[in-house]
Amino acid sequence: MKMQNKSEVLLSIIIPTRNRTSYVIAAALQVLENTSDKVQVVLQDNSDDEGLMDFFKNSIFLERIKYNYSPGILSFVDNFSKGVEISDGEYLCMIGDDDGINPEIEKVVFWAKENNIEAISPDISLNYIWPGVGINYYKKDSGNLMIIDFDSEVKIFDSKSELNKLLSTGGQNYLRYNLAKIYHGIITKSAMDKVKSITGKYFGGLSPDIYGAVTLSLVVDKVLKINYPLTIPGVCRKSGSGHSSTGRHHGELDTAPQLAGHDNYQWSYLVPRFYSVETLWADTALAALTEMKRLDLVEKFDVATLSAYCYKNYKEFNNYTDVNYDNYCQINRFGNLIKTFKLFNGYIKGPINDLIVRIKGRLKRGNNSIENHQDIQNINEAYLVFNDYLKRKNYSPFKNLK
Repeated sequence: MKMQNKSEVLLSIIIPTRNRTSYVIAAALQVLENTSDKVQVVLQDNSDDEGLMDFFKNSIFLERIKYNYSPGILSFVDNFSKGVEISDGEYLCMIGDDDGINPEIEKVVFWAKENNIEAISPDISLNYIWPGVGINYYKKDSGNLMIIDFDSEVKIFDSKSELNKLLSTGGQNYLRYNLAKIYHGIITKSAMDKVKSITGKYFGGLSPDIYGAVTLSLVVDKVLKINYPLTIPGVCRKSGSGHSSTGRHHGELDTAPQLAGHDNYQWSYLVPRFYSVETLWADTALAALTEMKRLDLVEKFDVATLSAYCYKNYKEFNNYTDVNYDNYCQINRFGNLIKTFKLFNGYIKGPINDLIVRIKGRLKRGNNSIENHQDIQNINEAYLVFNDYLKRKNYSPFKNLK
């Protein structure tokens, strides 16, 4: 079959997937139908069979698809890595198999190439909930799109400074900081190759999205932050985000689904031994620093703030948090007064600051800054609603791009 000329691929949209055929087909078609032949879709498939590719065998888009099937038990991390490995694009963007894109991403990437920009961090201010997820926030569970108003503000950030902010909060809320990233971000493949040249792999830890954000922020000096969505995050019933939203995303460490495909995984001694969003982020951030040979930055990781999050959100695992925080304080020879003070300060920097940020955000946005749309059946319908929103508002990503 005819394939794209590798030298002509500007952007690869990488979609790792496993046993979610209907979602990934919708995601792939949404990209292919709304972009040019400069954009490649990479399908890295770890499903139980190769049925996914049967759908595209006679597709007009076949030459723009790079498909790789990896049978057997494969970790999330390895599935992500294989997707990057086979990508041909000069720039890469990775999305989930229940996500979509704003097609303007293609023009923005072309602009980035013309202006020698290595990393772009677009704003995430919309979210699509597929039908049947079971999130109680919405009155109807029939497919919901939330759009939070945004501007097109553009600013350059120093990636190392942003990474230090992340470490000072125990590896939490990584999307709040302006880090280089590939997952719902844009990065050159050459930057990903720099990471691999140091670590021997593209991704590690248990959470490839934050691993990529940490490692890429160590090999890229500057990040262009644009307050404009270029991807559409989605949540389906089978996704990790869906589990988190319905309270099914934490438990004993040995039952963590992220451990599948990892033999003898070494969990960080600085992180309580149970799995949750917070502990997975923390452990993976530390794994990224260690594998990038930046032990000096490991010392900046704030265990007290991580502990504050764990105490607040997972009281049923307080015994694990107690053991972890006590060991950390003993290793550093902190007396009871310093131990208590650091934990108190961790609550202020962590959960209390989060509450303040949320309140400020609501006040800043006002009552008319959020639109909710119901009865949206798939990711392409979500894109069409969002595209109508952009036209109504006369919004463009190039308002402040010079």
